Amino acid sequence: VAFALVMGGLFAGVFAVADPATSLIDAAVAGLRTRLVGALGPGVFADFLTEGVFGGAGTLLGFVPQIALLSAGMAVLDASGYLARASLLAHGLLTRFGLSGRAFAPLLMGHACAIPAIAATRTLRDPKERLRALMVLPLTTCSARIPTYALVIQTFFGTRGVFFRAAVFLALYTFGMMLSLLASRVLASRGNKRRGTMPMAIEMPRYRTPRASVIAASTWRASVGFVRGVGGMVLVASCALWGLLHVRAPQWAGGSLPGSHGSLAAALGRMFEPLTQLCGFDWRINVGLVGSFGARELMVSTLGVVFGAADAEGSDLPGRIALAVNADGAQSYSSATGLALLVFFVIACQCSSTLAALKRETSSWRVPLLVLAWTYGVAFALAIVIFQVARLFA
Repeated sequence: VAFALVMGGLFAGVFAVADPATSLIDAAVAGLRTRLVGALGPGVFADFLTEGVFGGAGTLLGFVPQIALLSAGMAVLDASGYLARASLLAHGLLTRFGLSGRAFAPLLMGHACAIPAIAATRTLRDPKERLRALMVLPLTTCSARIPTYALVIQTFFGTRGVFFRAAVFLALYTFGMMLSLLASRVLASRGNKRRGTMPMAIEMPRYRTPRASVIAASTWRASVGFVRGVGGMVLVASCALWGLLHVRAPQWAGGSLPGSHGSLAAALGRMFEPLTQLCGFDWRINVGLVGSFGARELMVSTLGVVFGAADAEGSDLPGRIALAVNADGAQSYSSATGLALLVFFVIACQCSSTLAALKRETSSWRVPLLVLAWTYGVAFALAIVIFQVARLFA
């Protein structure tokens, strides 16, 4: 309960402080785009720079404040000595789900990035426990999901108060953690789960006041690492996607579909629509999901390019998505779509790097393919249920 209250307060602070900072960054990027168009004049090259580069990578920069503040909050909890006590207290709970207190560190690290968390499972002495941890770690809400969470919450729940949005954020974290524990319990019940566990031994640090310089350095490393880690990938993916959005598909060459609705990207997204329309996703969201498979952070930049070139109104990405229309002029999305997308992103393993790390740790493609199959299956099933139920109460 105390941990939930601490994290809830942290998320509320993230939204209360980061929203103004994000608005300033968005305004700065928009100003640069306007000046660039004025300097270069209208044309394909100017469109490429403003929509492909600034519309993709520039949009992602708007979510750096959320990541920086959340990283600072987690650093404060760690430096104060609170997390070590939480690990010891979690031992009794984790044993009920086929894990031990030693799994708390990998599970907690998974909320920063699944890659080091997967490597941290080497400290688990029981091979079966380690396998269970590897199977469920992708469900923990890593920092790469934060931009997408923030975007969807701002788009569909931006008019709500700070504490409401913080509660949604906390619910996503809690949902991912509880689902990982439930999945571990199911996996443990299928094997020969041992009733006894080894005693938990941990050095208990004193409670202390975190040093501002240490917190600042940790926050700076996390923020710079985030931008450096995905900046190049975002730029390449955004530019490639811009090309796909501006090259018409052969089957629609010379047709009546407007703009990007007849592009190669639209053709790719429409291939999945028979399934994804059950959970409210159209070709534009599908393109975002395909682009984000390389890295979850790419979801925001991909949607930035898609909706920057689509027939949407508004100067910011949340506004463009909220006001998006179909080719026939009908409203594209509702809050039910936002809920379904959040649920899907919590569960689905939208990260090729995570699969590569699982393959490296297990020396086999069996575990990565199992993780990919079961997370996508459950993600789509729950997204469909959430969307259909939410529409009934819209």
